[in-house]
Amino acid sequence: MRYVKRLMIVIGSLLIMCGTFYVFNAYQKSNARVYIQLDVKSKIADEYQLFFSSKSEGWKEVDSETKNYNTPGSWQTIRFDLPRNYSYLRLDMGKNNTAEIALRNMHFGAINDTKVNLKELELSLNQIDITKSNDNLLIMNTTGTDPFLYFFTLPYITSSYEGYNLYYVLFNILVSVLVGLSFYFIMKRMRHSFGFVRELIKSKDLVLNLAKNDFKTRYASSYLGVMWGFIQPLITIVTYWFVFQVGLRSGDVGNVPFIIWFIAGIIPWFFFSEALTGATNVFSEYSYLVKKVVFKIELLPFVKILSAGFVQIFFVLFIFIVYGFYGYLPNLYNIQIIYYFVSMLILVTGITFLTSAVVLFFKDLNQIIAVIVQIGFWFTPIGWSVSMLSETWAKVFKLNPMYYIVQGYRDTFIDQIMFYDRPYQTSYFWLFCLLSFTLGFKLFEKLKPHFSDVL
Repeated sequence: MRYVKRLMIVIGSLLIMCGTFYVFNAYQKSNARVYIQLDVKSKIADEYQLFFSSKSEGWKEVDSETKNYNTPGSWQTIRFDLPRNYSYLRLDMGKNNTAEIALRNMHFGAINDTKVNLKELELSLNQIDITKSNDNLLIMNTTGTDPFLYFFTLPYITSSYEGYNLYYVLFNILVSVLVGLSFYFIMKRMRHSFGFVRELIKSKDLVLNLAKNDFKTRYASSYLGVMWGFIQPLITIVTYWFVFQVGLRSGDVGNVPFIIWFIAGIIPWFFFSEALTGATNVFSEYSYLVKKVVFKIELLPFVKILSAGFVQIFFVLFIFIVYGFYGYLPNLYNIQIIYYFVSMLILVTGITFLTSAVVLFFKDLNQIIAVIVQIGFWFTPIGWSVSMLSETWAKVFKLNPMYYIVQGYRDTFIDQIMFYDRPYQTSYFWLFCLLSFTLGFKLFEKLKPHFSDVL
């Protein structure tokens, strides 16, 4: 029976691997940005404007892109990024009465490059005389103030989406293998992970009471008591608001006031940073319970996480109040805040199983986590928008699992987007959570017998 179960896991991992490869290929083809690139040479610096349209007339300024040619007498490569749905391109050659302009190396790119044979290209010309043309070079003279050429592009666009790009294929294979191995590891350890969940449900009353007591005793020696748990984040929000909006003069984000866009990002970060820091040191703080053989110490990180959750619940209510003041009334989309809150619980639980176990043997981890929390705030798009980055860097920053949570809060309260409308990000986030939870719990079980020796 044991070998049959392992065989089923292997088969499932292979199927997941193949499915991931297929999905990534389909995603890349459906989201690949098409472009046209060419080399230009002229004796006069000028602007080159490219129009795109579904028909050979009715060109609009809104459907165009302008590039500057600023190296007179030398070749300059110009690239225009294009939308997907069009059939014709029109290239305007500036506004000079007479100029000799040369074009070469024209090609379209998306999944792969499609070179354009300039000699065979069926061009429609306006105020342009062609003096020389071959497969790769086109030399022309402009004869008016509105010279342009246009041509039918659909065959080249279609060709640029066909076939395979070796870089994409190798990347997809690597990702698929990693996903398959992760799935195998998670499924192999699933019984142990479910054991923790069952123990947590069984001891829910004890965990809740410990979390309440932890929250109260944290501020027991101060006059304001638990109020400090709410005052400190509020002061932080006001400080960042003043720095970003008053000092740096950050304007509205789209049509949304900066302050309500900002608090939707910083409030989940409060919970994550506090829960991560507190749960990492929980075994040192509750060393007297760790030394008791009968106590299930694997519950202690979740006690700290739940304790931090009390403040998070308050600030979720704070979001509703602030948003209501700005005219954003509650709606059905807001219900999914429960989903994102639970997602954060699972994310930080998996991470802190690993950190709380390792920190007992590697004390420097406390300082490392403090640095990660400090720079993590700035590397998570909380006070700035990921749209400010290039497409490549945006993909890198989206690998941060807290990006999914921060964006989820904004989807819930501002953009009104359901989590299942972001299938790729959701799949990546849950794979990360399950993998970190499984790895963290495995390492925790391995180190657990030695906890008493180092406390």
